[in-house]
Amino acid sequence: MDAFPLRLVLEGHEGVVLRRLEEEDWDVELRLAHVEDIPPWTMYPADLDEDGARLRAQRNVRAADAGHGIRYVVDEGGEALGTVGFGRSQDGFEVFYALLPEARGRGLVTGAVTALSAWLAAQGERVVWLSTLDGNAASEAVATRCGFARFRSGTHVDGRPLTVWSRTLEW
Repeated sequence: MDAFPLRLVLEGHEGVVLRRLEEEDWDVELRLAHVEDIPPWTMYPADLDEDGARLRAQRNVRAADAGHGIRYVVDEGGEALGTVGFGRSQDGFEVFYALLPEARGRGLVTGAVTALSAWLAAQGERVVWLSTLDGNAASEAVATRCGFARFRSGTHVDGRPLTVWSRTLEW
């Protein structure tokens, strides 16, 4: 597998790129954690403070450097709109995402998940995963638009029910 790309252009979204999250991007981590509907549906902790956001960014940089996964900033003209990425698991790679409210409804997550899936396919990966907490209609819609199919039910680390989705990649 090639090294994770540092930057991907988001096709169909002029001026939007996915750029590797760096330590100085801790502020987008903090902003996302304080959006009311993000912590309930993601792994962002609602009580994240600046120190925690800095640590979270540092951990993500180390994970990318070690090849465990990567988080990207969805960047439009220098403005951070959210994050997307993928992490390595025992079954392959799982994609994840969170956008600020003002960036939603533009197809950015759909485009980003599609771009990440295409890169993984080019690396020879055969399947990509996505998990949604039950009731998260917006993420379920993203999964459907991106060609994922319900694979199985599961349980989040905090005990809440979730659905695991899979997408077979063609290369």
